[in-house]
Amino acid sequence: MNNFFLFRDALNSATIIDFQNGIKALNEVITNRNKMTDSFIRFENFWDQKCTHGYFYEVPAKLDKEYIGLSYKLFDSFSAIPFDFTNEVEFDTIYSNDCNGFKGFDFSSTGIQLARQITNLAAFNLFKNNCANQNAYNSIESFWGCKETLFPNLIFCDRVFDQISHLSMTDDRFILINEKLKKLNLFTGTWKTGNFNHKNLGLDNSPDTPTRINATRLLRTFHCPPIGDRVFSLHIKWSFGREPFRLYYYPHEQDHKVYIGYIGPKDDIGF
Repeated sequence: MNNFFLFRDALNSATIIDFQNGIKALNEVITNRNKMTDSFIRFENFWDQKCTHGYFYEVPAKLDKEYIGLSYKLFDSFSAIPFDFTNEVEFDTIYSNDCNGFKGFDFSSTGIQLARQITNLAAFNLFKNNCANQNAYNSIESFWGCKETLFPNLIFCDRVFDQISHLSMTDDRFILINEKLKKLNLFTGTWKTGNFNHKNLGLDNSPDTPTRINATRLLRTFHCPPIGDRVFSLHIKWSFGREPFRLYYYPHEQDHKVYIGYIGPKDDIGF
């Protein structure tokens, strides 16, 4: 889990214009958060605290009209908690084993590490990527929990975790799977229009023949939220020793994401 605390001391902007620019930047972060993995929190008495422009409940009235509603929307999007963290140690003590960052406009007068300062979308994404790369490979559960950050262009279907949950991080089979996913994610990020050109993927992959697809349609139909059931044909091929492996994937042209339906030994697919 990624926790982001609205840090009062980082909301002391020099001018109202700076405050408004900060609201705009952090609202973009709110818009791009993952509600499953990103927790936005603030002190429960936040509105009664003070900044350079007065009590926070007074500030919206001092903003330009278009920022009044936006300021309420931004600050109220943070869940209220009974803790008012003043430093990193306090934050990490309560939210141990998580990635903890601080949200604000200007951290120049604070002692918060630069890597934990979230002032805009770029800093937000960098923080999450760094955290995922540091923690994702501690266990298969951590890897699964970080998959959206590690592979933002891939979406994993319902049964994939069960197919890889028995693997450890040091298992050579997992290492190969991770390498394939990284290449597939990177290539998918370049897919913006038209059909998915699997021939340029840079991996040994191909579709199954129409005859084989029709003969095994039920077995190769995987449920993939949010697009539902899909028939998978394209697959990446490799071997571990003498055992052939397959990664079945489905490029979805509407959202330009690639859905992962199966990862594992070829003999376990069932078709």
